[in-house]
Amino acid sequence: MRYLLYYIDGFIRKFPLRGADVIIGRKKDSDLVLDLDSISRKHVKILIGNEITIRDLDSTNGTFVRNVKIGESRLELGESFNIGGMEFFLREGSLDEFKTAEELRPIFNGINSSAPKPGKEEEETRFLNDIFSDILQYIAKTGFRKRSFNHFIHDLSDYLSQLQNFGSVALLSKENENHNIYFTIEKIDNLVSMVNNLAEKDEGIFEESRSDVTFPDTKFRFYSFPVELGDIKAVMIYVPLNPVIAEGDIVLEFLDLLAKEISLLARILLSVDREKVLPDPDGEYDHEKVSIVALDSEVRSLIKQTIKIAGSDVFVLIEGESGTGKELFAKLLHEHSGRRRGPFVAINCAAIPETLLESELFGHEKGSFTGAYTRKKGKLEIASGGTLVLDEIGDMPIPLQAKILRVLQEHEFYSVGGTTPIKVNLRIISLTNKILKNLIAEGSFREDLYYRLVHHRISIPPLRDRKEDISPLINYFTGKFSEELGKNIGGYTVQVFKAMEGYSWPGNIRQLENEIRRLVNLVEDGENIYYELLSEEVQRGKAVNEKTDILHTGIYGKFGTEKDYIIHLLGKNGWNKSRTAAELGITYQGLHKKMKRLGIKK
Repeated sequence: MRYLLYYIDGFIRKFPLRGADVIIGRKKDSDLVLDLDSISRKHVKILIGNEITIRDLDSTNGTFVRNVKIGESRLELGESFNIGGMEFFLREGSLDEFKTAEELRPIFNGINSSAPKPGKEEEETRFLNDIFSDILQYIAKTGFRKRSFNHFIHDLSDYLSQLQNFGSVALLSKENENHNIYFTIEKIDNLVSMVNNLAEKDEGIFEESRSDVTFPDTKFRFYSFPVELGDIKAVMIYVPLNPVIAEGDIVLEFLDLLAKEISLLARILLSVDREKVLPDPDGEYDHEKVSIVALDSEVRSLIKQTIKIAGSDVFVLIEGESGTGKELFAKLLHEHSGRRRGPFVAINCAAIPETLLESELFGHEKGSFTGAYTRKKGKLEIASGGTLVLDEIGDMPIPLQAKILRVLQEHEFYSVGGTTPIKVNLRIISLTNKILKNLIAEGSFREDLYYRLVHHRISIPPLRDRKEDISPLINYFTGKFSEELGKNIGGYTVQVFKAMEGYSWPGNIRQLENEIRRLVNLVEDGENIYYELLSEEVQRGKAVNEKTDILHTGIYGKFGTEKDYIIHLLGKNGWNKSRTAAELGITYQGLHKKMKRLGIKK
């Protein structure tokens, strides 16, 4: 059945369109009475047939469809019309799906409301009368208007990340035997690893709320709130900053109602989603359509994870040393998202001087400074509706960080020299070869911006920790450059392959790519590539390996080297390898390989 979905005075409601025409107005004999001064006594008529037509009844403030004032207009499913500042969406679905959740009644009954009681077939949700009331009302009021559950989840994580002293939150689902993270607000290290382990060990958290969940060998206490995402079981897990929270605490009441509100909006939005909202249950992907060469199990797992979260529209931080392929993962996120038909725009925050970076991001008006002869759009405006990649985000100057934070809060900005706000709809993917939390501690990166930009993290391992990928990457780049240069390469000697597989590749995949490009350029058409053609660095592989820790100091902050950093974490965790691997964001086997390579022993 078709119905109108709308929001009024804290309630999400629906009005069924059964067959007879409907009049909406302030007058008491209207079919849908709205006692608001901004609405005329007889404001609009809904003509119901095979198609739905909206007719304005000479109202004072008018009726708007697609932001245009109309006399009469056809309305498609999923579209909306606006009268007196209220928006009504035309939807279709089973009325039985939207019965009021009885478990919300005790909370609703404690709240006085001037709103008329909804009919038995209308949907309602009401809010706690406390400091979180505005948040819940905002989520309900804006959430049901989203065109997909993806967009709702993105805005929800973005909004929650603004809360100060709130703690960490993760929303994860269980599909078959797989767990999928929808969003995280990470204010403790290793949140994703911990909640995944918790979900594997305690299936009961998907069925009932828990307030006594503890994680072995940690000081953290978890609170769980079950969520239903359509037919999929999910749970919202909360880790407070203060480990001791009294039962009935206002934060827990807020989270309990928030979980129910997410379930409600999932039922509304998933019923009309036209996009792929939830990941495939089997968790597989088409290797032919993924432009990342990988045999390593950890990297393949990252690819699968990236595709899963691509549709959720959350902001993502991609970490890894220079040359590991962070840009490819950013493109993978874009190509598998609902924004794939929109622009994909990247800007390197370290490569552009601070004086020019602001103009590149925000654009400028004609005459705003010397040399500004014409108006120029900034990357923020160009990327609207698509994906913006902020490469080397850790090098963004502090004054610009504050301005980017304001864009994320207001969803609009002013160009340099501009006076008219420019509204934008962005998904931001940040790339870094540094540890941002170290930069926060040093005062060179804003903590509030970190939590606005980082709803989910992806950490890409260096090439030296994924040795099995070196051979396929050599073949891939050889084929690529041979085709570009019109050469037919005979092959590589065994000695060359052994040298390249044994080398540490401090520049990672980018360095390997440059090495292969150089070799293909040097060799004659039809000839083999011999050891003597290798660069001196690769030939001296063992000597370079010994210097690897000195070369790779960028992401290890005050510890200087990877080896020192890992030893520090092992010591902090009492040499518990499982916890240390989780903190590094790698597998237990990956840590074992690192320790063996770096010569780390207890």
